[in-house]
Order: sequence, then structure tokens, then C-alpha cells
Amino acid sequence: MKKFDSARIDPPAVPSEVSGPTHRTTAGLHLRKGAGRHYASQYLIAENTPVLLLRVSGLWASVQHEKTFGWLPAHCLERIQLSKSRPQIPVRPVAGAGSPEPSGAPSAPEVPDEDFIPTHRSTADLNLRKGSGTNHPVLRVLAANIQVRKLEELGTWSKVSTGKDIGWVPSAYLARIHVQRPPAGIQVMTAAEYTTTVRLNVRKDAGDHFPVLRIMQAGTLVRVNGKLGPWRRISLESGAGWVPASQLHLRYLASESPVTNTSTTLYQGASANYRVLSQLEAGEAVEVMASRGQWTKVRVGRLEGWVHSSHLG
Repeated sequence: MKKFDSARIDPPAVPSEVSGPTHRTTAGLHLRKGAGRHYASQYLIAENTPVLLLRVSGLWASVQHEKTFGWLPAHCLERIQLSKSRPQIPVRPVAGAGSPEPSGAPSAPEVPDEDFIPTHRSTADLNLRKGSGTNHPVLRVLAANIQVRKLEELGTWSKVSTGKDIGWVPSAYLARIHVQRPPAGIQVMTAAEYTTTVRLNVRKDAGDHFPVLRIMQAGTLVRVNGKLGPWRRISLESGAGWVPASQLHLRYLASESPVTNTSTTLYQGASANYRVLSQLEAGEAVEVMASRGQWTKVRVGRLEGWVHSSHLG
């Protein structure tokens, strides 16, 4: 059965046991003959009027008001609490948030991602999709008031994390919440040089929700001097900025001798598209000669070539 997005405030079809109104209007609305403002209005429905939700199509909801069928904007409907309520899908709450989970609800799963700090909450039930569009598969359904972490935005869609699942939801149905910092403070690190592995945003503080100070290209040399969770503080000409640790690679200097942490291929150039020179076993010592983006030039015996930087430790 097809699921709907945006103002998805109930299942696409009303359960057979529901005989009365399921929702109420949150404003005075025109009951239209079709799903859109270009359709004729049948009459005006007052605020707090109970209606029976039949299905949702995009931003519009098909409803029955008394003996009349029509369409209303889905985001202007509010669910009436029924005697047999649907179970909420638990996620990890914000530390210190005031609302406890309902009695008897299963506990939220342990979140292994230390970077999960909720930044937004859902304002309606939403389909969490694999991509930014209704043509992508549904991963799960997020209940209203679920706390999520917003990762990025693309058009009218936002990529979010629940702490366990990552997917896309319509941006219009996310509301910002107060961000709680982890209890641990910034840890000072001995300054070391890294290179960026991708084009990335340098942010004002440790989190995706903070303003972008600048954009760095892949292969940019940076100097790291602190960390907070999965974020690293880097030196700038005036002050400091923050970037994800996962998008940095330690820069090796010539004459340093790391070892391979897994079996890897030695290529003639800094790409897997180049000719294969040799296959290196895990634990093999190499001499670093240069670094370029995600690739490191090494010398092994009489051979010189390039290996993926993540395979060196």
C-alpha cells in the first residue's frame, strides 16, 4: 500500500473500526472539490471542526465532513486522540528534555553514534525515505514529535538521523529544538597536520547546525589542535573552525614509516584507475613520500607507488 509524505498525519486509509471523526481542523478552511487551491470551494469549515480522514495525497487530505466529501490542506488537520491509539515509535530523547516516554512504551534503542545530538523534532507523522523525494523507498514511519538530528538540506527535503536510522523527510515538517552539548568539553590535542579527503564545510562550532565559515577543497592541508566528539578543531588565519574527523586524514611526512593496516593494492598513480604494481599484505612497513587527497605515495623495497591513505596506520 502506498504511503504518503509531507503532512502525513495518519495512515493512508482509515481503519475499519473507526466510525467517527478522526481529526479536527486547526484553522478556518475551504472544503474543496479536489486536491488543490485551484479546485472550487464547497463551503467554509470553521476551526476545531471534527472530520473523518480518508487518505492523504501529497499536501492535501481527503476528508468527510458530515455527509460531504472534499479536500483540505493536510497540515491544517490535528489528530483526535482515539480510545485505541497507535503505538509511538521510540527514539533517543534529548538529554534533560522534560517529557518522559509514555508508560509501558519500549525503551529507545542504544545509539552507538556519539555524534547524535537532536536539533529538530517532527511536527507530524512522516515517512523516512531513502532519498529526497516521494519516489524513494520508505525506511520507516516517524511519529509526530520525534527528535532527530538534521544533517543536510536539499531543496524542500532534509536528511535526518534518528540516532539509529538516516533518511530524508520534508523540511516543512521539522521544528528546531534547543541543542544540548555533550557533557565532555573540548579536548586539547597536540597540533598535527591533516589533509581533507573531500570538499567540506568549515563550521563555527562542533555541529552541522552551526554557520559555515568557509568551504575547503579536497586535499587541503589543515592543522588540528582540538576535538569534541567526532569533530576536530582546526586553525584558521583568524581564530578556529570545526570539521568532521571522518573527512580528515593524517598527513605523513617523508621518511615516516607507517604500516599497512589491511591488505591493499599499490598503484602507479593516485587512483584505482592506474596500473597495479603490487599487492601489499597487512602489517607491511612502508616509507611515505607524499600525500594527495585520499592517497599516499609510498616506497616498498624498490617499488614506488600509491595506496589508499585509509589503509595505512
